Amino acid sequence: MIPIPLEFIRSMARQPVRNYIAPGLSSYIIGAPHEGGCVRLFESEREQQFAITPHSHRFDFHCLVLQGRVTNRLWRKSTAGDDFVETKLIFDSLGKYKRGATEAVRRVSHDTVYSAGQGYAMKAEEVHSIYFGRDTSVLFFEGPNVLNTSVILEPWVDEKAIETFRVEPWMFQKETA
Repeated sequence: MIPIPLEFIRSMARQPVRNYIAPGLSSYIIGAPHEGGCVRLFESEREQQFAITPHSHRFDFHCLVLQGRVTNRLWRKSTAGDDFVETKLIFDSLGKYKRGATEAVRRVSHDTVYSAGQGYAMKAEEVHSIYFGRDTSVLFFEGPNVLNTSVILEPWVDEKAIETFRVEPWMFQKETA
């Protein structure tokens, strides 16, 4: 494999969104987006300090870690797992969602760490959390939508759901040039 210099990829980056879902995590579109999917560059300038609510996507994707490391936590259904409420999310626009139907589920997690030169892929219906290390760059190949909704997992404790999914005002800040 011929390595593509990170600076070359960054030279094609546009439409920056700061604090994408975590402080210091930026997303950039590489090339022209279209209905068949897109390519993004995710860059984290700092160590991620808190968990992102476990979630699925509406599309399949492949990732290539260019620099740094990520920990991908997969959440699989298991009778031995913890109790969660799985809620369907209906996408409106970047950072805007509507909650849909819910279901009680049990899930267990498994972490895999990926470093520079390694890649991973996920199907739309798989649920995960992702943790970015400091100075990490990931090329994210987003496929076309295959589902109309995604899901989130929120803990079920003391006979109630603990709502951990939030979109804060500091998230999804579009930069203007």
